[in-house]
Amino acid sequence: MKKLFESPLFHYTFVLAMVSIVCGLAIGGVNAATAQRIQDNIDNAKIEAYNIVLPELDDFDEVSVEGDPATIISKVIGKNEDGQTIGYIYEAYSSNKFGYMRIVVSVDSSGTILGAYFIEINQSLNVSGTKDNLALYVGASIDELEPSGDLSSGATYSLDTVQAMLADIAVAHANTVVAPELPYDAWFGMHYTMEVDNTFVPTNLVLSKHIVKDASNQVVGYFFHMSGEGVYDGFEGHIGTIHVYTGLSTDGTILGIDLPKEEFGHTTTSQFLGKNVTYVHSIVGSNIQSFSGDEDLAAGASNSRTLIDSLLTALGGVFQ
Repeated sequence: MKKLFESPLFHYTFVLAMVSIVCGLAIGGVNAATAQRIQDNIDNAKIEAYNIVLPELDDFDEVSVEGDPATIISKVIGKNEDGQTIGYIYEAYSSNKFGYMRIVVSVDSSGTILGAYFIEINQSLNVSGTKDNLALYVGASIDELEPSGDLSSGATYSLDTVQAMLADIAVAHANTVVAPELPYDAWFGMHYTMEVDNTFVPTNLVLSKHIVKDASNQVVGYFFHMSGEGVYDGFEGHIGTIHVYTGLSTDGTILGIDLPKEEFGHTTTSQFLGKNVTYVHSIVGSNIQSFSGDEDLAAGASNSRTLIDSLLTALGGVFQ
């Protein structure tokens, strides 16, 4: 046995084995540390992205992705400082022959895309164009995916991957958001009732008023139906009618504004109806007699927005 240890061949083999073990442990330790740093960087970038796509975010609740498409890595319910749900955020990851990408997209309860951001993008062709393409879907319906402008060419595979991830997010969103049993529960609470206000005198624009009461028969607000017509295509001069339903608290605070698609006589694509739905959401919380909204959200659909503003202004004129 002593001679075996004294053998040069055994000596070299033993030394090499020890060196391999030490190197393997060192490399494994470095890889483990590096992998953790990479994951920490991704997690930090994800939290930063949450705040970019949903600026009013104060807190969020993790939601299981069970039953969602494989590209959906995570999803959360975003909340403001009052604990109210303000949107849903989805993280998706996918790859193609040019590399991989990871995106974060926020969607409101009506299905409108509020924000979209790349956490990672590793594509060998037209990265800037791919980023621009994703941004064009902000304001669109997650179910219809109509961009607000011309998509950049030169990165077809990247665009296909982005569109596929957005389509998967639509599935995840449908799995996450449960519509209220009654359409205006979110405005007035459960078990509300409405009764026609027979003292209200309709105008050309404000057609009806209902008094809303809670389960204790206490008045909690009012429900109005407005309607008007206006031009919605500046080039062709098309005229259409829009119906708007608005819930107000007893002091005139706007609780919600509904623009039913089937009663929207202007263009109903996400580029037009979708943008105006996003716009009226920005008005909620204002007082009907001094309301204000973010007009930039309705860019490109200003004719419809102007008519909606006129209807809300008319409501403010008759509210008492």
